[in-house]
Amino acid sequence: MQPLEPRGAKAVAPYDSAAPVFAPARFNTSDTFPAVRVGDSLLRDVLISLLLFLLLAEWLRPLPDLADVSEIYQIQPFLVLFGLCIAIDCFRVPYAWSWVAKGALNLLFIGFMFDRDGFLDGGWLVDFGGKLAMDIRHLTEMHLDLISAETRTLLFIFGWTLLISVIQALMLQRQHSLLFVGATLLYLVGLQLFLGADTVQGIFRTLGYGLLLLALLNLSRIRQTYGIATLRAKGALIWLAVSLAIVIALACAGWYAADMAKPLALMKPVTWERLSDRLLTLYNEDAGLSTAVAKSGYGNDDSVLGGPLQPDSGTVFTAKTTEVTYWRGESKSFYDGKGWQLDEPASEPFVSSAPALSSASFSADPLVVQEVLWSAGTPGKQLFYGGDVQRIDGLLSSQGEPLSPDIVTQNRVSGRMALPDISSPLSYYKITVKPVHPDPAVLSADTGAYPADVTAVYLQLPDSLPRTIRTLAEQVTAGAATPYAKAVAIEQYLRSNYTYSLDKPTKPSRNEDFVSHFLFVDQTGYCDHFSTAMAVMLRSVGVPARWVKGFAPGDLVDTEDGMKAITVRNQDAHSWVEVYFANEGWVPFEPTPGFTGTGGDHTRAAVTISPEERPTMTASLLTTPTVKNISDSSLEWLQNFTDKAIQFVGMYRGYLLASFVLFITVLGVYLALRRKGLLTRLPLLYSAGQARAGASQPVVRFMDRLWLQLFRKYGAISAHQTLREYVSALRLDHASQQQALHEFALMYEAVRYDVAGRPAYSKREIAAVWNAIQKTSS
Repeated sequence: MQPLEPRGAKAVAPYDSAAPVFAPARFNTSDTFPAVRVGDSLLRDVLISLLLFLLLAEWLRPLPDLADVSEIYQIQPFLVLFGLCIAIDCFRVPYAWSWVAKGALNLLFIGFMFDRDGFLDGGWLVDFGGKLAMDIRHLTEMHLDLISAETRTLLFIFGWTLLISVIQALMLQRQHSLLFVGATLLYLVGLQLFLGADTVQGIFRTLGYGLLLLALLNLSRIRQTYGIATLRAKGALIWLAVSLAIVIALACAGWYAADMAKPLALMKPVTWERLSDRLLTLYNEDAGLSTAVAKSGYGNDDSVLGGPLQPDSGTVFTAKTTEVTYWRGESKSFYDGKGWQLDEPASEPFVSSAPALSSASFSADPLVVQEVLWSAGTPGKQLFYGGDVQRIDGLLSSQGEPLSPDIVTQNRVSGRMALPDISSPLSYYKITVKPVHPDPAVLSADTGAYPADVTAVYLQLPDSLPRTIRTLAEQVTAGAATPYAKAVAIEQYLRSNYTYSLDKPTKPSRNEDFVSHFLFVDQTGYCDHFSTAMAVMLRSVGVPARWVKGFAPGDLVDTEDGMKAITVRNQDAHSWVEVYFANEGWVPFEPTPGFTGTGGDHTRAAVTISPEERPTMTASLLTTPTVKNISDSSLEWLQNFTDKAIQFVGMYRGYLLASFVLFITVLGVYLALRRKGLLTRLPLLYSAGQARAGASQPVVRFMDRLWLQLFRKYGAISAHQTLREYVSALRLDHASQQQALHEFALMYEAVRYDVAGRPAYSKREIAAVWNAIQKTSS
């Protein structure tokens, strides 16, 4: 390639730094155009190396929890090894000696991990030498399965050592950190997607480390953009302190927002199921983007539980009873991870004084008389009752005709009492029941063996039940020796550690367990969440339990002649748990906060909340106006905004998808052009006119950007080098490339410092030199 000769080049001595036209300018950090690095600050290198070490720790931290896959049970030795390797490069140990030291550390690591007892005597080194020689033979013969664990571990850590050296060099010399931070985030998200690891905290820590790294590595670029003066050591410390304060402020703001949003979980675990559910929600025409909320009430289908509820204050029935009780409907026994099902056997005619649902030998309590009058428009065929039904005293159809008690059937498994399908609906019934009032002392002593038919049905759990549920149940009942103690422990744990809410719960994804979603994701819910969680946790620790639904006692309206007038509404629909005891039979338990129990004088230790203390917890009082604070209003606005945004996406999803594809295409073209340098060359190629330094600052800025690209490619310039000294020090493959760089340096000095008598360089000539540099470097 012939040397380029811009117009008027004879006025400049290209290779003589003592040329009479102008003296070579020093390219120091006090100029408007700074060097890429802010000096060779040891403190800065140490801080960057420390952040790199913390990022590497995030790669290792989840591995012990995935030991069945990773085969790594402790990460401390790895952290020590990687920390020492980072320190060697941070303090700039000569290249040859640094790799000698790293190799020695790798060998010591192998000895420590595989022969700790004989580590100090050094005998392991001879043994490992023999294994290494044998492994080399296996490798040459392609018997990879015979390679020893020591050699495989050595290759693993040596690969990490190489990777760490490259990453650290990119950070310290090229100021590149974003790719590694992004790779760390993708790695942590991938562990959640593919292996189900909980890496949420690691993601947040990585974001914090990434922000600090960007603050340290991009200081020079910020100085150039905003014209900040040179920072000395003290100024750099101030900059770092401010950056750290900003990161801490952002973290505190996020923590405060999350705390104010409780019990709403702001970040759900990342899973394929959740992602696919969101895509199906957006692009499934049948499902649409409906944000409708189901209303509270009693239903027959409990196969899919979860999601928010809206309280319905419609009256179901009014009743008179001598004692306030829960109104039992039926129980269900089969849990499939989504809800409850029951393979109902044929119901049998009800017989007065039939065997009780609970054969417990409870204290002799008086019988309770209950009268139920269905509200107009809501007649049904099912009977709800407050204890073991002793007899049916009267029935009236919806037409007011008396019905015989003999037509009532009862399911002996679920306890459901109803009229036959062919009969008329009920409008009124009167029954006599025996309420259930268990004696805690008797229950505590009941430790007999369970019948086989009970364990076969009421210890059933799905094969896909997450191990975390069983682990939690075992932790909660660790100090409980009897079934009763375990039941009370789980009941009180749920009442004390989870909150009641109708509108906060979210639906689990398609393959997500309902109880797991409640216990570890939402951590808030209503009766279905608490009762199902208690039943499943009890079964997981070997205590038979079943899920029961019906109605809470309702609202006490009046008391007359010993009879209490009760109004039961749809919002009083409720579910609870019954636990089986070998001698006492089925006993009800209440795990839902805000409800005082299933018995009127329930005497076991329980966290009870008086009606005055539960206006925001029980379904019956959710319609009571409450004063909202600023944070509540903000959360309500955020929820409304989210709903509207989802609706907008659903309406215009086609246009949004097309816009997204177009954006990705344009971004790809932009990055490709930028990588080829075309975006920098085009303004120079198609701009006309002359450009002198004193009157053409845009030309200087263009050339500044070009030099930054060169510095990123060939390395940073020293604070005490001139451009020509920098170019002369480069070791390039082609002499023509060095020639072009020299000419470009001279042109830059002439334009930037406005040397008297300098030739006038056009942007076209500058572009020609730059193109020559690009061609010779490619």
